[in-house]
This record gives sequence, structure tokens and C-alpha cells, in this order.
Amino acid sequence: MQKKGAKKSIEKALDLLEALKEKDNLGVTELSNILGLNKNNVFRLLATLEVKGLIEQDPETGHYRLGVKTLLLEYSFIKNLTILNQAKQFVKQLRNKTNETVYLSLMHQNDIVYFYSKDSKSSVLVNSRIAKRYPAIETAPGRAILKAKKELGDIFEYDFESLEPEVSEIATVIRDESDYPVAALSIVAPISRLNKSNYGGLFKHELLQTAKEITNLYKIDLP
Repeated sequence: MQKKGAKKSIEKALDLLEALKEKDNLGVTELSNILGLNKNNVFRLLATLEVKGLIEQDPETGHYRLGVKTLLLEYSFIKNLTILNQAKQFVKQLRNKTNETVYLSLMHQNDIVYFYSKDSKSSVLVNSRIAKRYPAIETAPGRAILKAKKELGDIFEYDFESLEPEVSEIATVIRDESDYPVAALSIVAPISRLNKSNYGGLFKHELLQTAKEITNLYKIDLP
């Protein structure tokens, strides 16, 4: 259960970042007035955000502005949004070739989060994993991303009923221009249709090929 105090602190920090986004170079007094907080609270928030690189202080004026880390986060978000829009057609094609549900997922801290899918057209479907979070090490996509952080080349992981009874998943990774794994691509299906006896043929080939095609798109630098 989330503590109320922790939630309020997060909200205050986000409000502070929003204030600096609207008007750069603000002092403690100005931020205190905008946020409706006393100066001690503002100082504490600024200190935490500065350590994390999300804001920085002008050494001459003592005022604060958004830090470089904020720009990097924005860049990362734009890249992921761009690749999602570009990847949708390939996810759909992979679904059509295999007639099974295809997912895109990414790492958040130590978890894997499924954020996009194209469902199988079969009458028998597995439960949706969209917006669900699992420990990365317990999933095929999570293990694939963790492995790809240490190794280059084709990455392939599978899960047969470990995460969910009667459900299988095979996964690989999508890399950026520096070969860093930014997302996972996976096929999820009932164990009766995707299992140890057939996963190494069409399913594995099409999965790896699709991931390579999406990765090639990712290696185009943003302007």
C-alpha cells in the first residue's frame, strides 16, 4: 500500500517540474508562491531533484531550471513513441503470419510491462497482459532484455507455463542505434498451439526476423 505522505511528495515534485517547464529560471521564493509551499519544503524538493539531475541551479543567479536529465527523458519518450508507431505494422504482420497474439513490452526498474499488442484471430485466446507488470526474471521478454544487455546477436527466450498455466511465450529484443535493448517483442499463445515441439520453426524464425526489421527502423537517428 502506498503511503499518503509519499504520494504527496511525488505530486509536489511533479508540480515543481511543471512550474519550471512553464517558466525557466525561477528562484525559491517564486517557486514557493507558485506551489503554495513554504521555502523549507521547496528547498528539500529542489535538493532531491538536483541530485537526480532533473533540475540544475544557475551558479550566478541561484535560480533553478530543468536539468539535462529531463531532456534525456523527453528524448527517450519521443524515441519510444516513434518506434511504437513504426512498429505497429510489423506487429500486425507477425500476428497475421503466426495467427497468435503478439506483444511489445519494456523494462521498468526490475519489472516487465506489456504496453501494446495485436490479438490472435483464433476463437481461443489467453488472458490479456496489456498494462500488466511482472518481475522481469520471471518472463521471457524480461529475461531476453536482461540477456541482451550483456550479449549481442540474436536473443531468444521462452516460457512454457511458468508464468501462467497452459500459456506459452517466446521473446526476443528490439535494439536502438547503439545496440541497447529498448523493448521486447513476444508471441503469447495457449500451450496447445505453441509448445516445445513447434516453437523452433516458423514461430522463432518470424519472431526474430520481425525484431530485426523493427530494430533497423530504430537505427535511424532522430533529427
